[in-house]
Amino acid sequence: MTLGERIKEHRKGNGLSQEKLAELAGVSRQAVTKWENGQSSPSTENLFRLAEIFGTTVDLLLKPEEKQNTDIEGISNTKQKNIEEEQNTKQENIKGEQNAEQKKSARLLARGKHNLLSALLVAAGFLLIYLAEIILAGDFSSYPIIGLLTDTSPNRFPYLFGWLVHQRLFWIALLISALPALFGKSCFSLSTFAGFCAGLLFGELFGGNPAGAAYGHGHYGWAVWGSTFLFSIVMGIILEKLGVERPVLRSRKFRIWCAFFLIGIIAILLFVRLSIQ
Repeated sequence: MTLGERIKEHRKGNGLSQEKLAELAGVSRQAVTKWENGQSSPSTENLFRLAEIFGTTVDLLLKPEEKQNTDIEGISNTKQKNIEEEQNTKQENIKGEQNAEQKKSARLLARGKHNLLSALLVAAGFLLIYLAEIILAGDFSSYPIIGLLTDTSPNRFPYLFGWLVHQRLFWIALLISALPALFGKSCFSLSTFAGFCAGLLFGELFGGNPAGAAYGHGHYGWAVWGSTFLFSIVMGIILEKLGVERPVLRSRKFRIWCAFFLIGIIAILLFVRLSIQ
């Protein structure tokens, strides 16, 4: 008995017309007619639907060889679905990796721009100090414009700044402060720049030259500046280790760090002044 004949037998055994079976199976009457005449075979999905309608199983509707073909078809469909799912998963993973790489590149580019800007700002701060000292030095008529910028004679400037420029320490300090910012150590650069400014200011104010001695004698501003700048290097390393979050000024760690920084500078001033008395 063929599959079509078994479908017809079960249909009649359940008292169903071709129209009613087609309605229950969700197909046309012509499809049912072709099934019963052997002109076509129901799909796997329709076989399960017919078995449900007839209250039987697919195994009883099919011959052993027909059942085997149906199983093979089902397995093939399952494999195809698995292959499609694997391909979709791979494509999604590739897209995810590409998006992650793009985001990583964008972060690196933004970080590089930030680091470069930080280094330029620190360098600009040093150059502004240099220009301010030139302006405060006074006599512009004695120097051409190029000479104003390149003359490193210590007698042109206030004692401490003149000593820093003459000994190339000004430019060394600039490099020590600005270069780390290029590598993301902006907190270190902030600390060393602040230390340079504080050391220069307090060194000029409290270095002392009461005897009016010649250059290199009787003035201890270099000790104030040197101690303060070295102290700022240590404090810069500590600030980097603290991992201060952004924005920096709102950070509790940064405020505590500032307090210790000021206390350290005051201690340096007191030590130097007491040592030279």
